[in-house]
Amino acid sequence: MFPSRRSQFLPMVSSFFSSPFFFGLLVGFSLHLYYRGLGQTTQDGGIERSIVTGEKTQAFVPTKENDNNNKKDKNEKTFVRPRFVKDELNITKRLLVAVITDGEILQTQENLFNWTLHSYVSDIVYFGNNSKEDESGTKAGSPDILDILKQISTHHLTQYQLFFIIPSTSALHGKNIKQFTDPLSPSDLVYAGKKSSLTGTCDLQAGILLSRELIKQVMTEMAWCARNRVSYDQSQNLEKCVFYATKVKCHDPFDESPYKAQKYKSSSTPFDSALLFYGATSAKTKNTLLHDLNVHNEKVFNNDVKNLDANIRAFINSSKYDIVVNWPTGSNPKFKSTDRFDRDVSLSFNQTHLLGDDEYDPATKLDDNHAKDIQEILKQCNIQSDDFNSGWKKVDATRGADYILEGNQKSNEKRLASKECLAVRELANPEIVPMPFVTESFRISLIVPVMEKDSQKTMNMLRSFAKNSIENSERIFLMLVFIYTPERPDKNNNNDFFKDVKQLALQISKKYKKKDKVKTSSHLLWYSLQTKGLTPSSIELMDLVTHKLDDKTIILLGSPDMEIRSDYFNRVRMNTILGKQVFCPIPFVEYHPAIIYGKKRPTASLSFNTSLGHFDTLNHHHLSFYKADYLLARSLIEFPIVKAESELGDKVASANKLPAEKEKLCSLFMHSKVHSLTAPEPSLRLRYEEIFCDQEIMSELQMESCFVRRMRSFGRRSQIAEMVMNKEQ
Repeated sequence: MFPSRRSQFLPMVSSFFSSPFFFGLLVGFSLHLYYRGLGQTTQDGGIERSIVTGEKTQAFVPTKENDNNNKKDKNEKTFVRPRFVKDELNITKRLLVAVITDGEILQTQENLFNWTLHSYVSDIVYFGNNSKEDESGTKAGSPDILDILKQISTHHLTQYQLFFIIPSTSALHGKNIKQFTDPLSPSDLVYAGKKSSLTGTCDLQAGILLSRELIKQVMTEMAWCARNRVSYDQSQNLEKCVFYATKVKCHDPFDESPYKAQKYKSSSTPFDSALLFYGATSAKTKNTLLHDLNVHNEKVFNNDVKNLDANIRAFINSSKYDIVVNWPTGSNPKFKSTDRFDRDVSLSFNQTHLLGDDEYDPATKLDDNHAKDIQEILKQCNIQSDDFNSGWKKVDATRGADYILEGNQKSNEKRLASKECLAVRELANPEIVPMPFVTESFRISLIVPVMEKDSQKTMNMLRSFAKNSIENSERIFLMLVFIYTPERPDKNNNNDFFKDVKQLALQISKKYKKKDKVKTSSHLLWYSLQTKGLTPSSIELMDLVTHKLDDKTIILLGSPDMEIRSDYFNRVRMNTILGKQVFCPIPFVEYHPAIIYGKKRPTASLSFNTSLGHFDTLNHHHLSFYKADYLLARSLIEFPIVKAESELGDKVASANKLPAEKEKLCSLFMHSKVHSLTAPEPSLRLRYEEIFCDQEIMSELQMESCFVRRMRSFGRRSQIAEMVMNKEQ
């Protein structure tokens, strides 16, 4: 057995050593040893490598400078995402209209411009000198055209593609401008305008259209242009500067559609093909020009509507398909819902009230806008207000609002047959509002006022905050504002009424400070506020708290009844925009536990169900904003800012010093340019809180609102009726 195996093994070994595979392996290993021997180790631990051709060797030694450079390159490559998507995608606007105006007219805002350009141009900007007298005693006139180009290049060049520079004595035909500028490219050298018959330059009084690429090239030679400009003709200054920088003269971009500007002459100016109408030197002439232009645009619009209506009807009649004709022609059809929960009903109304709009109130008084709509429809239907009997209104989310009005006709004091009139107010075209890019890195400062009755609820909220926010490393800072009354003024001692709440807050703060040693800022703080017996309003509370907070944080006003939910905080970050918008959420409030749960134990978290709660539209205690927006809105009302606790009011003093809607903090921003977004928020859920109406400190209007809110807080009418029926049995 063994000799036979040995005889089989020897031929296999001999064949392996004589195979090409073994030969290649041997050659590769020898070459590896050969090239490795060419390198010599340096004193620094590096390796010198030389090429076979005999060139000078270079040492590759790892140094600290190389490591520092690598770290620096890594830091420089960190990508910071822009706040707006348009900045990230480099999306620019189309046309900027730059209006050259006198400084005095600009200051007094007497320059009425054509505001109907909204759908045809991107933006309108005004350039003008301040009306200050110089050393010679003359007032500064219109700004220089080269200075305007500098301002456009500094502030607007990267945001727009085309620039239309016009004087304030002109008016634009928006539709013709859009048709003229749509085919133009911002990369072309566009220098268009009406040529002067004397100099051949683009006349500035008739408007000048420039592209972004042309202004870029002109700015490279702006120093030469400033040295060689003349003082008597700005059109020649611009022509000379543009030609020196780009070798381009005033021209028409398209031969088939030349640039056309018309000098305005009352009652004899055609408004069909011109892009611009100039020469309105006085305010009266300018108003007449705008009026004539708007009348012309209205006639053109009505003719377009008639032609479109005729084309649609001709298409329907000639079609082989059974196409339903909607009224008005071209409007969306009425939505037919198959869901039994949709309220597919019409609401009845008269000239003063709307019936059945609110389930809590059978007759709701019409607001000014609704009453104005009814009067306008009556006028269009040729129905007098005295002859109007009743009407019906149906709101369709896909179509608009349909109206049916009924009136009686009279002739020689005899009542004739009734007359019905149908009207539709269609939905307007949706407008895209730019929203900033928001991430969870935006810090929120949650301010929670705590009364004596809220101690237990506050402790539950603290435990929930620690579990759902601190443990999840969310950037939320909680500030408790303890409101002390004169009856219990003790603070930070054994007699402190809020001692248990403060101890729990300290325990949570210390616990998570030990776990997270990197962060130096605390998650929890409190502020003790001493009152004079009268509960401070939301405005007074924010006056005392805002100056203690950071300028970059989002300030969120909350309550001890709220549940801590990440969805709600993310919604706050999305809807709170610095300088543009504040968020006023409508909370989902729990009904009375004894009515909705009975003998059952309430759940740990409130579920979003209409049988468990409702959206309390009269609850105005939740709001998010930035500190700068609040201070700006606060400065616009007459009520002085509360800077110390001693300035708070008491029960003896009258409460008339405060604004009429002192508890509606969201109404504070109505006086500023910041938009207030009020909307139902399902993630903002509040536990039940008993509502008390104090006649001593509330006005008559506040008492009425308080009683309505108290009545709605118990439960749905069916639930209350069921409870009453069970007790009677």
